Amino acid sequence: MSRMGIKSRRAVALVTVLFLLVAGGVLALYLTSTSRREVTTSSSAAYDAYRSGVDNLRRFYTKEARVDFARALSLDPNFAMAMLRLAGLSNQDQYKSLVERASKLRGRLNERERLWVDLYMTGEKGSREERLKIAKELHEKYPDDIDAAHWLAGDEMAQGRTDEAIRIMMGLLAQDPNIADVYNQCGYYYAFRGEYEKAVENVKKYQFMAPDQANPWDSLGEIQAYMGHYDEAIANLNKALSLKPDFFESHYHLGVAYEGKGLPDKAIEQYLAAAQEALTDGKRMDLYASVMRTGIVSENAAAVRDAARRVAQLPKNKDSEVWNAFTESALDLAEGRPAGAEKRLAELRPRLLEQFTKDNRDPERKPFFPVWNGLMALAKARQGKIDEAIALYEQNVNPPNRADAFEGRRSIFEARARLAALLAKKGDLDRAEKLLAENKAWNPSWAPTRPAELVVEQARRDKVLAAAAADNGDRKGAR
Repeated sequence: MSRMGIKSRRAVALVTVLFLLVAGGVLALYLTSTSRREVTTSSSAAYDAYRSGVDNLRRFYTKEARVDFARALSLDPNFAMAMLRLAGLSNQDQYKSLVERASKLRGRLNERERLWVDLYMTGEKGSREERLKIAKELHEKYPDDIDAAHWLAGDEMAQGRTDEAIRIMMGLLAQDPNIADVYNQCGYYYAFRGEYEKAVENVKKYQFMAPDQANPWDSLGEIQAYMGHYDEAIANLNKALSLKPDFFESHYHLGVAYEGKGLPDKAIEQYLAAAQEALTDGKRMDLYASVMRTGIVSENAAAVRDAARRVAQLPKNKDSEVWNAFTESALDLAEGRPAGAEKRLAELRPRLLEQFTKDNRDPERKPFFPVWNGLMALAKARQGKIDEAIALYEQNVNPPNRADAFEGRRSIFEARARLAALLAKKGDLDRAEKLLAENKAWNPSWAPTRPAELVVEQARRDKVLAAAAADNGDRKGAR
């Protein structure tokens, strides 16, 4: 598991859209605290619980960490840093409440704590520039603050500056070569730009330093799952689960590996197992969305209906209407009603734009909804509206905002393949093959896109056969 994924809070499928609507997402969740002086609390027992929570967060054991931070707060109701930590592991409403409580205590905190409060507050009321300014100040004043470095590196990654992200993380190792999580994050950065061997090298260093923890095995398995090394991924993810059976990320990544390998039923089983162990309802919605996506692609309408039923049982919140609209659209597609899906999605888009305009505080981020595009493109293609579907896939292939996690990369990858299939049918075979070549450079064998690849391959065979037949005809005529 990568901090890149935690920081953004934008996970998979349908709910990728939802978390793009949250202003800036959750900021860095892991604040450095190596001595009693760096946190303000009146209770030694609260401090001990807090330290236990930090240790569990370093392991990515979020359930245990949430219990620890809640206990710290019960022992000291004015423990601001415990509030911030707990906020990062909470549903949206509780997140806002805890950050606001911490902000009211700002005057009694030390400088580092005040900066972290300010950073969290800008997630609710500030812009990316304001957050970046505070994060840079934290990093400059406290170069040993692991989490400030993570925040800055994540921002660099989101802007496409991978080299700078790695430089920031390596700066931490210059101070302390035993920070295992730095190797983890660098592994993800290398993987995201397609350098598989360097990615594996870094994550294996992480495994060596923390062999008894689940996350090193999960991280390697996730990278392998997205880059096409499925059997190795499955072995490493099962190792993670043997160390921590409720590590929901490993169930999720097993789902990815099984999808890539072409075993959609096993993928659905793992996504549901992950949802059972997930920490928040938002993450559960992400995982049910993964089930629906897999069900649509594999023509498993029963799985889509089951996921829709589970979504309906989630507690209601401000995003419920959007969730339900996407769910109903997915059901329409799974059950052969593309016109119904198109109508629902058309009605949903103004709401997405309104919410984006209301919540977005990053002037560089454009209103872009790749999951909506993908569902609408599928609905239109199934009705024969090929040119309209092509236009939507083109948007996903060339998004206005950079992907900063594997899920964003996946939406681009799958749009390329589906666009290629439509272009091949229209006769633009050269562009279609170029799109598939870009995909294969990153992952040579992704089962969900195989049907689209077969369309392109068949178009090439037909063209070759037609050319051969024409050549034979010309030869006969010449005789």
